[in-house]
Amino acid sequence: MASDKISPPSDMMAAIFKSKADARIMRLYKILSTSTGVDTTLTLVGFSLFFVSSQLSTLRNLETKVLGRLFADNAKALKYGSASIVKLADLETSMKLLAGMCSDFRAFTRLWGLLGIYAMVKRDYFNPPKDAILNAVSWSQAGTLGLYYFYENGYYLAAKGVLRGWAGPDIKRWAKTSLKMFLAYVALEYVRLYRERQLLEVKRAKAVSAKENEDVEREEGAWVRTALMNVCYAPLGVHWVSENGIMSDGWVGGLMSLIGVVKFRAAWTLAA
Repeated sequence: MASDKISPPSDMMAAIFKSKADARIMRLYKILSTSTGVDTTLTLVGFSLFFVSSQLSTLRNLETKVLGRLFADNAKALKYGSASIVKLADLETSMKLLAGMCSDFRAFTRLWGLLGIYAMVKRDYFNPPKDAILNAVSWSQAGTLGLYYFYENGYYLAAKGVLRGWAGPDIKRWAKTSLKMFLAYVALEYVRLYRERQLLEVKRAKAVSAKENEDVEREEGAWVRTALMNVCYAPLGVHWVSENGIMSDGWVGGLMSLIGVVKFRAAWTLAA
């Protein structure tokens, strides 16, 4: 007669589920279980791919010039080199397409970003920051970020053909306005960071217990992360609102990848 008892898991499976790899997988699962975590991960992955593809483009152009000079009279070597260039071009295209998919998904999820602005306004209304400067900045940032989402949602839906009757210049104008609102938000973030730095210095001076010092150190760590991201966002914002841009794809990919690393490391720590 067959036994009704459930056999215990094998030693191999138990070892897998108790391994460091399993712990990392579960932390990644926890991060990707939230919309913020998905956005953070796609920022890191998407712009890392964008950065690498820009370097492949540079490498491909360099290889083309070198091959043309060295093997101009050697058809066999030139043919082999040309095949290598084609492979680099294919890899570059694949990376750019995957990076574009990450960016498009992030833009799609921002369609309901105005709900977050509503929650932000509600929080400031019922529980405003005690500091008058931080309170004013928070309300101003809610306004600029709300307009950013509004204009971005509009031009995104128009570009996808959901909103009909939009001409190309209209989409471009809304896109630029959206990015200008984002740049205004970044500028206000500098004001907020400066004021928070002042308040942290006061709090540190008043801290006496070990717990109070730990709280200040934790807040300072968060401040440094936010400040680093804002330093990256500032030139990116100027680049995006400029008519022809001020940075190469490599710089854009590199700065956004750095932002992704900072955000992902914070998410990784919280998921522990």
